[in-house]
Amino acid sequence: MKKKFKLTDPGIFVWILLAAIIIFSVLANPVFIRPRNLKNVFLIQPVGMGIASLGQAVVIISGGIDMSIGAAVSFMTSIAGGLYRDFPEIGALTVMLILAGIGLLIGLVNGLLVVKLKIAPFMATLATMSVIQGGIFIYTKKTIGGIPKDFRVLSEGTLGPLPVCFLYLSVIFVLVMVITNRSRYGRHLYAVGANEWVASITGIAVDRVKLSAYLLGGLLTGLASIFLAGRMGGGGPLVGKGYELDTITAVVIGGVSLAGGEGNVAGAVGGVLILTIFSNLMNILDVNPYIQMLLKGMILIIAVFFYAAGSAKTRTAEA
Repeated sequence: MKKKFKLTDPGIFVWILLAAIIIFSVLANPVFIRPRNLKNVFLIQPVGMGIASLGQAVVIISGGIDMSIGAAVSFMTSIAGGLYRDFPEIGALTVMLILAGIGLLIGLVNGLLVVKLKIAPFMATLATMSVIQGGIFIYTKKTIGGIPKDFRVLSEGTLGPLPVCFLYLSVIFVLVMVITNRSRYGRHLYAVGANEWVASITGIAVDRVKLSAYLLGGLLTGLASIFLAGRMGGGGPLVGKGYELDTITAVVIGGVSLAGGEGNVAGAVGGVLILTIFSNLMNILDVNPYIQMLLKGMILIIAVFFYAAGSAKTRTAEA
């Protein structure tokens, strides 16, 4: 049976909203369509948030949530700067591997709190966020710079006409898409997020899937931090401030249900592009940051309203 086109389908609405905000931006200010700005908005700015949002999407699809992403980004970028400050001769690959390892460790801690101690995901990762943020301020109270050029190749280098960071995001995106949409593990991830009990009686190792989701989310946060440390030339206690809420907003706008088991990572990237373009336009128009926060919240409300309306109609039709 051919699937009926529905505007409220999250997989469709996110791209309609993206097209609408692009058109509005073009009409609002001609600066938006300057080549340099377009390259920045579509190929560079979304990279850090995009990779972190992929991790958030995986965790939410599994039925969890990660409130520690912002603190983790601040911590890992600070560590990157600190490593170069204390060990000037350290290699770029070594630092990258350390950040990826820290990301995995944070994901492991979050996963164990949820799976073994049975703490609600929101509270578990909120506690982790607090611990990490406190640890950062013990480590440093100010920004640490000094990231060398060889580390910044990932964030500033080009390969032909394309920035290396865009290729970095593209490879990670394809891998996460394959994992979530084209693998047995991905099917288990959605099943656990949709209904843990049903998943368990069908033979799925629920705890293992949930733990692995947090591990993958932590690793992706680490990979995002590698880009961000290079992009900013260092790190600091407030570098990742707001990332947890922005990644959740991007994921929800992209159609991933906070209840778990629904949505896809492609939509999450669409949500990231919407937020990136929105922020870029607001800065071009010199809009007050507090008004930007208000408008960003309104975008989220509109998206949730459309998705809720669509779900309600679907349930009514099925009844």
